[in-house]
Amino acid sequence: MNSAQMIFKYWLKSKKFFILEFAFLSLSTIFYIIVPIFIGRMVGALDPNRTVITNINELLINFFFVILFALLTYFFNRAARLRGAEVSSRAVYHLRTDINNAISRQSFSYFDKTETGQLISRTTSDVEETQQIFGMGLTLGLQSSLQIGGIIIGFLLFSIELMYFLIITIVSSLILSYYIAKKLKPIFLETRDSFGDLTNTIQENIVGAEVVRMFSTQNKEYQKFLKNNERFYNASVDSVKYNSLYMPTIYIVIGFMTTFTFIIGGISIIEGMMKLDTLITLIAYIAALGFPLMMLGQILLVYIQADAALTRVREVLESAPEIKDLPDAIPITSLNGDIEVDNVSFGYTSEKRILKDVSFKVPSGKILAILGTTGSGKSTIINLIPRFYEVSDGSIRIDQKNIRKYLLKDLRRNIGIVSQETFLFDKSIADNIAYGKKDATLDEIIEAAKTTDLHNFITSLPKGYDTRVGERGTRLSGGQKQRLSIARALIIKPKILILDDSTSSVDVETEYRIQKALSKIMKKTTSIIITQRISTIREADYILILDRGRVVGFGTHDELIKSNVLYKQIYETLYQKQTTRTN
Repeated sequence: MNSAQMIFKYWLKSKKFFILEFAFLSLSTIFYIIVPIFIGRMVGALDPNRTVITNINELLINFFFVILFALLTYFFNRAARLRGAEVSSRAVYHLRTDINNAISRQSFSYFDKTETGQLISRTTSDVEETQQIFGMGLTLGLQSSLQIGGIIIGFLLFSIELMYFLIITIVSSLILSYYIAKKLKPIFLETRDSFGDLTNTIQENIVGAEVVRMFSTQNKEYQKFLKNNERFYNASVDSVKYNSLYMPTIYIVIGFMTTFTFIIGGISIIEGMMKLDTLITLIAYIAALGFPLMMLGQILLVYIQADAALTRVREVLESAPEIKDLPDAIPITSLNGDIEVDNVSFGYTSEKRILKDVSFKVPSGKILAILGTTGSGKSTIINLIPRFYEVSDGSIRIDQKNIRKYLLKDLRRNIGIVSQETFLFDKSIADNIAYGKKDATLDEIIEAAKTTDLHNFITSLPKGYDTRVGERGTRLSGGQKQRLSIARALIIKPKILILDDSTSSVDVETEYRIQKALSKIMKKTTSIIITQRISTIREADYILILDRGRVVGFGTHDELIKSNVLYKQIYETLYQKQTTRTN
């Protein structure tokens, strides 16, 4: 789908208003074309052989019709613009909705490859850039085309010879518009891309403000901003240079056409081949031609500008998610939580595998702790279970069925995940806890908060559970954010619970209380925990040891401490660190 098809697709989202607008503009154009006829008649009505009263009466009658048809032109044009506003507003509304839905359905791999600032730019400023073509482009495009067509018909009725010259003039103007638009297209694309990079730079500086100040690299970031800002500035200036050529040229063309018509018309009047009122009518038509001709050329430039924005928007809309439901996917009515990973290999790129032939089983209601060296693939495994990514080889089964056979929404609804990086929305504490369960009651929210040892802290706040946490939870400490994210995972009562180093920011005493509360819940769930807490490791039913993407150990603590060198080394290191910290 190209940009023109896309524009019409969204225009026709309001088909009724689109048809009404076209009808009103057609009527407006008819009246617009009639006005010059009566202007010509006003001059033609002045006859020195008649009385002054007769001339004035003829003049007033023609003037009345000029005013009448001008008012009718205004009335129907305004009615068309109101319908056009509805069409353009709905078009932009549906485009925003579609791009938001397109981003929402994308897989994790899409966000790995696409910069956040570029996505924000495409969702906001690129969509804003299309408003002119959806609004002005529709109303003025239709109006200008109809008016030019009407003026050509007017010339056909009064002077066929001048009509041919008029058509040559119009075609020449449109060729000029096309030439300028062709030059502007890569410049507009550069403008949109540079603005996206500028947005991304600003977004990174805001999100990473703490790191920037920590390393005193404000000047470095400022220079990066200046570079992107200058690139956007240069592209904007280049676009104005070409854009500014069009309108002055049209004024010259209209002036030349007017002069030529006066010359040809004057000669024709002298030779008795044309009346004065006909010449005045043709001059009025040329005067009327200026606006639609300028607007049609301008709309072509607006289209090229919108095309650059829509090309970027279309990249998002047409991006198919890598992870989606199979045609024969089934809903989950009940789940026990038995997990089996069978010879799974995976890489974020095809060149490098993070996991290699990983296999293990976790029966329902059991706890699996995953340990390993840095970069061994611990977090990657837990991202594959809810199908955030698709395995490259092998399979993952839950309750003896390949996870690809389940509906995605049902699979993820039964898995509670607490990731390393906690993200909270700028909403109340209650809203954040209940985020995954829209019909959660206050009692359920309080129960989840008590489980994670948050309830007493929350009730000590002036607004309690209605307290807003700030953007990304900035008003909470690291430990409080982690506990809140655990509560958010627990409230959905998952059959599978995944905790990725989720208690690393809490003290030992708080962790003990959380683990004590979680132990009751974990009896009813299958739990996978990535942790460095030796108390959690010892209490796990099974322990999985990873090294460079391969399984190098699987069993209980007692088994592995005797037989697995890597496990013994990791365990003793963690034990020494935590003993030293406690002392």
